[in-house]
Order: sequence, then structure tokens, then C-alpha cells
Amino acid sequence: MTPSADLLSSATLMPIVSWLYLATNSARALTYVPQIAAVWRCTDGAKAISLLTWGSWVLANLTGVMYGALVVQDGFFAGISALNFVCCSAVALIAARRRGLV
Repeated sequence: MTPSADLLSSATLMPIVSWLYLATNSARALTYVPQIAAVWRCTDGAKAISLLTWGSWVLANLTGVMYGALVVQDGFFAGISALNFVCCSAVALIAARRRGLV
């Protein structure tokens, strides 16, 4: 095996991808905070927030939780998806509340 092929082996790549997933999704969770704060302060019914978009992200993250827990049985993956689900749900629910839908 050549050195470049060894670098791309799954044994080498898996931990790198895992740490990148952790880092980027941890940072992503932090980026929800300004959005949650902005929609919370919104006085115009949160018109700039697309409930369709945020609702689709809620659904996508919920399926990610189920996939992580039930299909691949990876608590780490399911946990990250759960965090994203909660944060997307917060934005969507606050926006819906600001519009009087909830």
C-alpha cells in the first residue's frame, strides 16, 4: 500500500471525519443562538423566517435522530441530530408563536 493510499484508508479517515463532524456540528449548534435571539425579539410576526424551511430542517433532524438511534445505533450521531432538532424546533416554534399559529 502506498503512503497516499494509507492516508485514505478507513482506519485513518474515520477518526478524522468523526472529529470534523463533532467540530462542525458543535459550531453549528452555537450558530442557532443568534437566530433564536433574533426571532425571539421579532415584533412583526417573524415574517423573515420561513416556517417551511425551518420545519423541513426540524423533520430532517428528527429523521437523523431516528436513523442514528435505530438504524446505525450510534448514540453520538443521534445526540448531535437531537441537538440540531431541538435548536431548529426552537426557531420554528418561536416564529410560529410570533405569528399566532401556536
